[in-house]
Amino acid sequence: MNISSLTLVNFPAVIKLYADDELMLVANELEFKTNQNLRNMYFQPQDILIDNSGHVFNIHNTEQLALSKTDYIMRLDEVIKLVQLHLSNHGTCCISKFSANSIQDALNFL
Repeated sequence: MNISSLTLVNFPAVIKLYADDELMLVANELEFKTNQNLRNMYFQPQDILIDNSGHVFNIHNTEQLALSKTDYIMRLDEVIKLVQLHLSNHGTCCISKFSANSIQDALNFL
């Protein structure tokens, strides 16, 4: 595990898989380190982790699960759109009305 990058993550965070509207909530650092499902996943180069500050990290799972921070920071409107798509996949009604005052509020909704 690339601990130096993991310490930069502000939890809760979500994992956004490429070409999938489903978001996977990661509540805290311990869950990220110990979740066997995450460690067994094959991640695509386009899969990302988004923390509650909007910082984007690439996810690598070659020999071990690791993160590398990118220079990209998502805006609140981008995160709201991702949450709306996630909610739509779950059949939630009136997703266009979903809003949040911060990225952390949007992630906490999940």
